[in-house]
Amino acid sequence: MKDFKVDTIRLLIRRAAWLSILIVVLVTLVPIGWRPATGLSPNIERFCAMAAVGALFAAAYPRRFWLIVLTLSLTAAMVEPLQFIAAGRHPSLRDVEFKSLGVAIGAVLGYAVASVTGLTPGPTNPAPEAT
Repeated sequence: MKDFKVDTIRLLIRRAAWLSILIVVLVTLVPIGWRPATGLSPNIERFCAMAAVGALFAAAYPRRFWLIVLTLSLTAAMVEPLQFIAAGRHPSLRDVEFKSLGVAIGAVLGYAVASVTGLTPGPTNPAPEAT
């Protein structure tokens, strides 16, 4: 029964991770008026959004920690210039820096939570079959 719960949680986290990066990419590319705002600094919003994405991916794929940090940071760097096609958007290297820092810190936190909660694969918690 425990294996079923762990596998179900892993699957839900994986789906949430992929959905989160899809949402971040879409929000990055829409016109500025469509972008959700929290009232915080846009740099804090960028950092927090990507920290959440990094945390979800690190919890979903704990054996791929460095690949996750690198891939998500490169994704941020590749998507940012696409803002030139969106009305009112102004891509910048500074935005990529905040997003990449968010990814790294979020991934550390996500991996830590996954380790503490037993979601990381190990001798007593084997990885699920590829889906």
